[in-house]
Amino acid sequence: MRAHAVLKKGLYEARREEMDTPVRERHGNSIPWCADDAAILMSERFQVDIRGLPVTVEIRRNTRRRTRVGMSFRADGSLCVDAPPGLLLDEVRSIVMDHSRWVRYRSERAVNEVPFWYPDEYLSGSMIRFLGTTKELEFCRDDGCYVEDQGPVLRIHLSAGDDPKAAVWSWYNKQAGTVLARAMEEAVTRIPWVDQTPRWRHSFMRSQWGSCSVSGRISLNTHLVKLARELTSYVITHELCHLVELNHGSAFNALMDRHVPDWRSHREAINRVTGLLSEEKPVRGLVR
Repeated sequence: MRAHAVLKKGLYEARREEMDTPVRERHGNSIPWCADDAAILMSERFQVDIRGLPVTVEIRRNTRRRTRVGMSFRADGSLCVDAPPGLLLDEVRSIVMDHSRWVRYRSERAVNEVPFWYPDEYLSGSMIRFLGTTKELEFCRDDGCYVEDQGPVLRIHLSAGDDPKAAVWSWYNKQAGTVLARAMEEAVTRIPWVDQTPRWRHSFMRSQWGSCSVSGRISLNTHLVKLARELTSYVITHELCHLVELNHGSAFNALMDRHVPDWRSHREAINRVTGLLSEEKPVRGLVR
């Protein structure tokens, strides 16, 4: 009982820290990268329902923690609990539910009030977007040069001197080659005036999601891999319509109405995430 009380005292301290710290300062970087990988033993995930709001909770077992529990929120509204190795899962769940009002408030605020486009810094624990959801970054400096996609976690092995941001952008660039090719093939099968896949390429662009030249060459933004698939499909169909209608007149809108009936709602959705295009490219360039 005494240990639990001490833990709860530490939790209140973590709560005060969260409430007193501006969300923007912690947003997307809740967990700093720890050079000593042995300090983090394992992580566990579960979900709690707080008055109708599902909140994902991740427990990170940390050997450095003995009497205190740390709490922080990620950009997608999930809660990370930094806990001693011996704290039981039911005890963590109880601690979270004891502070359900605060957890709900902070989770909703993280999702709804603070726009999240990309990490301020690329550190272990930072969150990135991919296919309409988020992934947590985990960097390992072990002279490796490969990436492990473990669903909610993207583990990137780096060599000495590698830039973490450049490594992530390289991963995006590689994924775009596959994701956008499949999306293009799917769109071509739906468009009657296209009998073969047009010339196209992708690159990181700052001002537009896609374009179509007078010669019929389509350019797509590599950042599209961060969006839900239906938004990528909308952009590609938009550009395919430009193969026959170069402007945005009534004839173009008629084509969009026929092949993407809900294109206006997609346009509104994609306009809300244009902040994704504002990120500066890595200084050192992509990791090959």
